[in-house]
Order: sequence, then structure tokens, then C-alpha cells
Amino acid sequence: MNGRVALVTGCGKPDGSGQAIARALADAGAAVVVSDRRPAGVPNRRQEIVGSGQPASWSGLDSLVSGIEAGGGTAASVLGDIGDEHDAQAMIGAALERYDRLDILVNNAAAPQGADRDVIDEIPVEVFDEVVRVNLRGTYLMCRAAVPAMRRGRWGRIINISSMAGVIAAPRSTPYSASKAGVIGLTRALAMDVAAWGITVNAICPGALETSRSVLSEDPDLDVAAEMQRRGRNLPVGRVGRPEDVAAAVRYLAGEGASYMTGQMLVLDGGGPMPFPLPRPEESA
Repeated sequence: MNGRVALVTGCGKPDGSGQAIARALADAGAAVVVSDRRPAGVPNRRQEIVGSGQPASWSGLDSLVSGIEAGGGTAASVLGDIGDEHDAQAMIGAALERYDRLDILVNNAAAPQGADRDVIDEIPVEVFDEVVRVNLRGTYLMCRAAVPAMRRGRWGRIINISSMAGVIAAPRSTPYSASKAGVIGLTRALAMDVAAWGITVNAICPGALETSRSVLSEDPDLDVAAEMQRRGRNLPVGRVGRPEDVAAAVRYLAGEGASYMTGQMLVLDGGGPMPFPLPRPEESA
């Protein structure tokens, strides 16, 4: 990816997929512009109650940029709300002003979770609107702002981070599931519009991930590591996903080797939750 320029949204948290994606693209040779609404990301409801859990040394986007540069990569940061049309245009404009091109857009940012995770009649309409505004409208606005530059360059990779909640039934998540299903529909339609200009558009649909976004419990005494192990035991691979797993998939879709893949959703769920006992090596020893 030497000479390529990438913009990745939702990079402020130290344990999120955004920072891992940015590092992977920088390691591959791309100049990376990292962004978020706030320097260290927007906390979800659990983080607001029990604390962010972020290390004291982490200052958000500045720490990420410093880490990439310390590893020999090229990076810059920009703040903005992807759901705001002006901010979306400004973030794309910042990348173009700095590097005079934009080749890769990774729409990773998503609305913080909390009040949206309930039965439908207990979710305020304004909460539904905010989730859709960020997750779906934000993805649309970022794509809308990026496509003209990619058309001019006759090359582009747009990678939208959706979710398995947009593919399969997920309880107590109507706003989130609706928004992520919308991202898949947007991905497929946009891919048809821009393919002739050498631009591919694909979506990644992660399942369970080991990130702060995945923990919704407000119990301050929750053993998060034990909870992740419990979830992983229900998956064929025996563990939940990591930000680096998402980053590896993005790195593939952003490269030359994925030029024949567009309008697709890449499922990344460890084989999916299983209702039946799974064979394990220790049981056959």
C-alpha cells in the first residue's frame, strides 16, 4: 500500500477496532488519517458509570499517531462527527489537503451503546434516531464525501464495518440492528455505482469482539476477561474476536488482491454461536 492514503473513523479508544485497523494499514505502507468525534472516543453507558478503563498513558488520537510514527509509519489525526454533513466533508477535505489524494476509507465509527439496548417500547425515539444518524447516515455521508476523489484517481477501497447484528436476529437491539443492516444495503448499492471507476465497496460483519463496546453490563464488579472467555466457549474457534482480526480483514479488502471483490459482506464471527456442544482437543486426548 505504499503511496496510498487511508482515512479510518472511530479510532479514539485504545481497545477498539479503529486503532488496530489504522496500525495495520500504516504497517502495510499507507499514510493514515485517524479520526473520532472526541480525541479518546465517545464512552458507552457502562464506561460513563464505571469509568473508561483506558490506561493513563492513552491520550486518544495523539497517542495513536505517535505510536504509528514511532513504528516508522505516517499518520495524522482529525476530529469530527461523521453524522454531521459539514464534519464529514471537512474530515475528507483534511485528508485531501494534507496528502492530495484519498484511496481507502474505513467507516468504523459507530454510536456509543447504552440506552438503545432495550425492548422497542422502552427505547426513546431520539435514541433510535441518534443510532441511525451515526451508524447509517454517517457511513453514507463519509462515502458521499470520499467518492469524488476516488473517482478522479480511478481507484478506491471503501470498507464499511457493519455487524452480525445486521445479518441475524439479535434481541434488544432494534436501532443497532436496523442501522447495521442499512449499512449492508448501502454497501451493495454503492458498489454498483462506482465499480467502473476501479472503486470497490465491501462490508465486514464482526460477531463477538473483545472491545469495550461489547460489554454492556453496568456491574462495576464484572470480570470482563472471564465474561469474554465465557462467550468464546460458545464459538467454534474457542474465543471471541479481537480488533486485530478486524484489522486483518480490512487490510485484505484494502489491497490489490481484493480488486475482484465488491458489494459483498465478509462475515467475521468465529463460526457463529453454537447451541450444541463443540468438540475440543482436550476431550479427545
